Amino acid sequence: MNIYNRIPELKSTAIALGCFDGIHIGHQAVIKALRQPDCETLDQAVFSFSDAPAFKKGAELIASYEDKCDILSEMGIEALILPAFDSVRDYSPEAFFRKILIGKLDARLLACGENYRFGKYAAGDSGMLRRLCEEQGIGCVVVPSVLYGDEPVSSSRIRAALGAGDVQTAAKMLGRLFSYRLEVVNGRKLGRRLGTPTINQVFPADFLIPAYGVYASVTEVEGVRYPSVTNIGVKPTVGAEAPLSETWIIGYNGDLYGRFVRVSLVSFMRRECKFPSIDALKQAIHSDSIKSVGLTRDYLK
Repeated sequence: MNIYNRIPELKSTAIALGCFDGIHIGHQAVIKALRQPDCETLDQAVFSFSDAPAFKKGAELIASYEDKCDILSEMGIEALILPAFDSVRDYSPEAFFRKILIGKLDARLLACGENYRFGKYAAGDSGMLRRLCEEQGIGCVVVPSVLYGDEPVSSSRIRAALGAGDVQTAAKMLGRLFSYRLEVVNGRKLGRRLGTPTINQVFPADFLIPAYGVYASVTEVEGVRYPSVTNIGVKPTVGAEAPLSETWIIGYNGDLYGRFVRVSLVSFMRRECKFPSIDALKQAIHSDSIKSVGLTRDYLK
């Protein structure tokens, strides 16, 4: 997949338009709409912004940039176009359509969600886009909102679910388990002394931290998925300087320091709490591991 930080000049494209901050099932529906009959020869592209206003409202990331690129590539996207918002913010909807989508990108098919807005002051909507496409003689697909629980799927709903520890609902709206791939850093090695060696991972400042607690999880190492137990929070029994992810990978004993490892959260098991002793903590971890093995079985294939 080619990634452009400026608007390139392309030929014969089918373009999905939108924010695509989490690549959830609503975003995926817009991207899949590019697969229209008689459009197989068009290069599929996604047009968004590297710094759209929606990204500047304190909304933490629910998918890293690298993960978004991987997902889009797996979906068959050949070009990801991410210019700075300021480079086109003063274009009227008509000028954006005519000069950018048609003039630069040679769009032959456009797809967007029903709530899509574009152009200066967000004056253009999906209805205007459809009309402009009809006038130009190119295809346009306006995708209805994808519903979950009778309400439209949105990144804000996913953030709310994760903030409540409801990773199962978040996964249904994402179309995949919520996960993060972060570097393994040094810890106090207390888990090793307890017989439950753990990996510590620090969340980036702009990444969403799920509700503090203990999760059944799946950890992938060198292409192999292992059941695991992940504690997210500040480890009240022994203390931590900042919120982090601490994971015991059941059945794996290798050295992962300095490596990037993916942890996927399957189910919330209990709140983070302070135990009266290290022995009580050890017993709780082993109890959590038994439960996690059962909860993650279907995700290890």
